Amino acid sequence: MNELSDRTIPLPATYTLGDRQPQRVVQPTTVTEVGDLLAEATHTHTAVVPWGAGTRQFIVDPPRRYDVALDLRQLHRVIEYHPADLVVMVEAGISLEAVQTLLSERGQWLPWDPPTPPAATIGGLLATAAWGPLRLGYGGPREWILGMQVVLGDGRIVRSGGRVVKNVAGYDSHKLHLGACGTLGVIASVTFKVAPLPAQMAVLHATVPDVPSAWRLAMAMRQPPLQPVALVIEVADTVTLMARFAGVEAAVERQLALATAACSDAIALMTRYEDRTLWHSGYQMPTTDLLLRIGVPDSMLPRAIDALTLLAPARTLVFPGLGLIVTGCAETAAAHLPALRQTLGGIGGYAVVERSSIGVDRWGIVPPTIDLMRALRQRWDPAGILNPGRWLIE
Repeated sequence: MNELSDRTIPLPATYTLGDRQPQRVVQPTTVTEVGDLLAEATHTHTAVVPWGAGTRQFIVDPPRRYDVALDLRQLHRVIEYHPADLVVMVEAGISLEAVQTLLSERGQWLPWDPPTPPAATIGGLLATAAWGPLRLGYGGPREWILGMQVVLGDGRIVRSGGRVVKNVAGYDSHKLHLGACGTLGVIASVTFKVAPLPAQMAVLHATVPDVPSAWRLAMAMRQPPLQPVALVIEVADTVTLMARFAGVEAAVERQLALATAACSDAIALMTRYEDRTLWHSGYQMPTTDLLLRIGVPDSMLPRAIDALTLLAPARTLVFPGLGLIVTGCAETAAAHLPALRQTLGGIGGYAVVERSSIGVDRWGIVPPTIDLMRALRQRWDPAGILNPGRWLIE
């Protein structure tokens, strides 16, 4: 028997979203098969929900219609890898862990550390704009993407960008699919530039008396010659700052010594060197019923933290240098969302609901680019078959 006949297709119940599950599940093994499926779905107005490993399906509401679960995990090949050129091309169904493992064998990595399970796929992480603390030192995944192949809602297979670091022929339209939650097209393959693994990696954890102390320490950590590649303030039962350093051994040792000296007010202090092949984010997302992602100008982070008092969060993660906060609260805190959004709007910020156990306005203020987003959706998915009702453009 061949591989396809031996493979067991999971039951539709495995792909349940809210109170909905698909009528059928498909697992294509080629990009052409994905194109054929979407072309047919456009003709028959069949609603399709793209799936990777399903680890971040929670960040948007269940679909309004749900006929087919499009499981992309059989698109898991490494298409090309050129270590000397620092370039790798992979299909979207491969896991980030598998890519990192491959790269580490040649002393390389993709500096991307979203706090997701090992099974999380490249396509799913990009479609949901997953990120991690390394974004401070290395930028987000969009800075590492050279090109992308996408299947549009009507079945057209398109490419943008290129396969080399210095490319001027392609356009960057692929970046529009980052965070679009599979509503503009299905990511099929991605070309990344990669980086050499740093010779040394180290992390510092400092428990401090309060949030103002943590903020002052974070600002000190960002003063030259200190240059952390990640900074996180965790506010829970205690307040802790985590700083990660990477580079040549002598530089990391010096920065770790300087960072330790800056922690004179710390209640507890821990430092350690890390296995340089590890790429984990160093933190886990809050597991509460209500999960918010908040963005403000970086200088406004202390004011945003103060505004969260109204919600009585159980655990909050603050990312100095990125202007981002992730906070977990009880579902009753949703009643205070309008007031929080009004306050954040006054300082140039927003609050998005990434997980909720109850019905809630996930997006808040509609962005001024909404008409452009709708126009793109109409052009790339004219029948509206991809994830209908799951994103703010509807």
